[in-house]
Amino acid sequence: MKRMKETKQKYDSNPIPEELSERIMLEVEKAEKQHHKNLIKIKRNSYIKKAAAAAAAIAVLFTAGINTSEAFAKGVSHIPVLGALAEVVTFRSYETNTEDLKISVEIPSIEMISEDLKGLEKEVNEEIHGFCEQYAREAEERAEEYKQAFLETGGTKEEWIEHNITIKVWYEVKAQTDQYLSLAVIGTENWTNAYSETKYYNFDLKAGKWITLEDVLGDQYAEIAKQSIRRQAAKREEETGIEYWMDEWKGIDADTAFYMDSDGVPVIVLDQYEIAPGAAGQQEFRISEWEEEPQSGDNYEENGYNYVDSFEVPQEAIIQFAGMIKEAVAKKDIEKLADLTGFPVYVGFEPEGQIVESREEFTSLNIDQLFTDEMIRSIAGADESSLSPSMAGFTMYDKDGAPSITFGVQNGKLAVSGINY
Repeated sequence: MKRMKETKQKYDSNPIPEELSERIMLEVEKAEKQHHKNLIKIKRNSYIKKAAAAAAAIAVLFTAGINTSEAFAKGVSHIPVLGALAEVVTFRSYETNTEDLKISVEIPSIEMISEDLKGLEKEVNEEIHGFCEQYAREAEERAEEYKQAFLETGGTKEEWIEHNITIKVWYEVKAQTDQYLSLAVIGTENWTNAYSETKYYNFDLKAGKWITLEDVLGDQYAEIAKQSIRRQAAKREEETGIEYWMDEWKGIDADTAFYMDSDGVPVIVLDQYEIAPGAAGQQEFRISEWEEEPQSGDNYEENGYNYVDSFEVPQEAIIQFAGMIKEAVAKKDIEKLADLTGFPVYVGFEPEGQIVESREEFTSLNIDQLFTDEMIRSIAGADESSLSPSMAGFTMYDKDGAPSITFGVQNGKLAVSGINY
């Protein structure tokens, strides 16, 4: 977590103009904290409960914006029909251009072709319109607070105008299939990246309802998505050198953002800093291989799955392989342990340890030195049912500081990779 905090501190300082004093920075920090509180509140409380108020607020906002500033508004405009069941239209768009602030807002609505889906249409549009209205209003408030702080700390009006503050709200249709419609609504402010926000709206047009990751991936959606993301992150780390914070990542839940792509496959979107450094930006993971993952009831010895890494190994295989290690150690069966080992392997004999290059070299080791009493007790006391994956694999021991055996994926299969004393 320290790494994440340090990286974010560097990032948060970048967008603030150099001429701003410490007071402005404090004001911005205060606004950011309030914004994050609002985000949490939004996740916990549906916009639907505030639909009537949101609709009224939109009308007030648009009327005031259009009638009191240098602005122009466009009527409802259509995007080409996206399918037999629904189309997306621009419900309202307007631009406000004043001397020191530009606001561009484009709010979508979804029109359901089928009369059976009109209830979904109302619910969807109230949600979308509420989000757009709230983002535009809060962004304008933040810009005004920023302006006041700037002027109060010595900045001139002319200097402020040069900042060219711009607020933008717009939308993108991510995908449309016979069954799914995915829409992204985006809000940005050019003076800081801290408040950029995207909300995704995903619908099952045939069932006439919103969809969740659980609807698409099933009851085990969190585990399925987590393992897929771990595999993809490990591959990206190898290919790009970007460090992914897998040990600090909290995983997937019902609030995790996603959209459906044109193939009807869910794409999970993780925020900046959630899983990687800020420079890596938002991270998207297409959860396309979940159906092909080995089932936990299959037998490891018989099938020997070609695993990509430790994160995709099913729990049943982990327990079974750990049990074989336990049996070999308990019986001081060096031949059996050699069968379970990938070479070369590290063996941590005192004082410096050694790398054992082959099975032949391994089986010639001193059995009593390999299977010490402490090693036998530690492996016997290890709880194989609680082993969790890391980039190094799985480590078996009964308590901290005790001898241990580490195993992981080598050439597609589980194998012992280290013996430590």
